[in-house]
Amino acid sequence: MYTVMVTGGLGSGKSTLCKFICEHGAMSMNLDEIYRGLLESNENMIADLADCFGDDILDDSGMVIRSKLAEEAFSDERSTKDLNAITFPYIMAMTNDYLLDVHCVPCSSSKVLVVEVPLLTEVPEFAQLADEIIAVNVPSDVRLQRAVARGMNPADALRRLQVQPTDAERDAIADTICDNSGTEDDLRAWADAWWEERMNKIDAAGSR
Repeated sequence: MYTVMVTGGLGSGKSTLCKFICEHGAMSMNLDEIYRGLLESNENMIADLADCFGDDILDDSGMVIRSKLAEEAFSDERSTKDLNAITFPYIMAMTNDYLLDVHCVPCSSSKVLVVEVPLLTEVPEFAQLADEIIAVNVPSDVRLQRAVARGMNPADALRRLQVQPTDAERDAIADTICDNSGTEDDLRAWADAWWEERMNKIDAAGSR
């Protein structure tokens, strides 16, 4: 299965690009969803987070209060690195189990798996599992506008943008660059063209 990882900053439109690609029949995998699931169920990770950021991030039942964790973890670059250092090993372990388990991905008839990876630059070893990496680029001011428009607190969105990698850093590890500074229709057209080109490539490789 052809594995493509899509990365991009907050408000870049990486989720929308993944959706458009999946409309052609690709399977999808979202590391943010895996992370949210671990926050709700993985007792070891929850304990590690509480040790690092304090018990105030937990409610009375011991569950993570995501807003409080975000407030602590995105307060500065050091705290964000601490969050990543704690959570990435758990996320990678679960992802590797899925990608490498012969009972999972290969059982699908789809030829393409799309994996949404917001912070791929921080885990370069994870990129080794990809056949292709797409970096979705948008000017930071546009990304901030989009994040606020979908309901994020402006100060919180700006704080997160400031601690995230730059487009140049994402471009450095990418095979393909997607400029998403236009309209949603422009992005859909880009996804359509990308899909047609990759299917031709995959079919050609399979016929050899």
